[in-house]
Amino acid sequence: FDEASPAGAAFAALPVEARTAMWAALASELGATRLGVQGRIEQSLHRKSRARLLWPETDGAGWTVHRDNGIMYGLDVTRSMFSSGNGTEKTRVARFPCAGETVVDLYAGIGYFTLAYLVHAGAAHVHACEWDDDAVQALRHNLTANRVADRCTVHVGDNVASAPKLRGVAHRVNLGLIPSSEAGWPVAIEALRAEGGLLHVHANVGSAEADEAAWCDAMLATFRTLSEAAGRDWTVSVEHVERVKWYAPRIRHVVADVRCASVGS
Repeated sequence: FDEASPAGAAFAALPVEARTAMWAALASELGATRLGVQGRIEQSLHRKSRARLLWPETDGAGWTVHRDNGIMYGLDVTRSMFSSGNGTEKTRVARFPCAGETVVDLYAGIGYFTLAYLVHAGAAHVHACEWDDDAVQALRHNLTANRVADRCTVHVGDNVASAPKLRGVAHRVNLGLIPSSEAGWPVAIEALRAEGGLLHVHANVGSAEADEAAWCDAMLATFRTLSEAAGRDWTVSVEHVERVKWYAPRIRHVVADVRCASVGS
C-alpha cells in the first residue's frame, strides 16, 4: 500500500470512516481479523520491524503468536521482526545435546534460539542478553508462555555491560546476529568456561567457497587472539559450517560451530 501512488493518495484523502469501512470489508472478505503492510527491516543493530497495521487502528493490535516446532513466539509485529528464515537453524539448535549445560545467548531477540535451547535441547540454564526494549518484553512473555522462565536469566542492555556477570559460566555461546556478530566475540570468549566450549557464530558471508574459507580463517585468527588476551590456553577450530539461507544474491547467512578446547584435552 503505497500512499505516494495516485491510488494511495486518493485513498488517503477519503474520510476516516470510509477508509475504516473499506478495510473492514476487505478483512471480512479475506477472513482476516487484522490487515497490515510488511516493511523493510530496519538496518540498525536493533533490527526493528517497519510493518504497520492498517486495520484496526488500536493499541496492541499488532500482537500475535506464531507457533513453530512446538514453541510459541509472541511479538508485536509492528515493533519486532519475526525471522522465519531461521527455521532450519532453530530446528538444528533444538537437536543439540545440551542437558546439564549453561548457554549464553548474546543476541536473544524475542527468544528465537533461547527457547529452542530451553524447550527442546534441554539446557539447564540460558543467559539471554538483549538490549531492545520491545524484544525484551516479548522475550519475557515467551519464556513464561513456554513454561521455561525459571531456567532463564534475562540480561537487559549492551552485552559488554553484562560481560562481568557472564564470565566463565557457559558451555556454549550463541551469537545469532547478522550481518556480523563480531562485536560480541570478546564477550563470548570471556563467557566460556576455563576448559572451553562451543561458539555458534552467525554471519553473512560470500557464497563462493573461497569467501567462506577466508571468513573462517579470519574468524579463527581473531578468536585465537582473543583467547590469548583472556589468558586461555586453547586450541580453536571450526567443527561445522551450517548454510542457513540466502540473505542476498551471492550472500549466505551461515553459522560456524567453533570448538574452543584446552591444549592437550
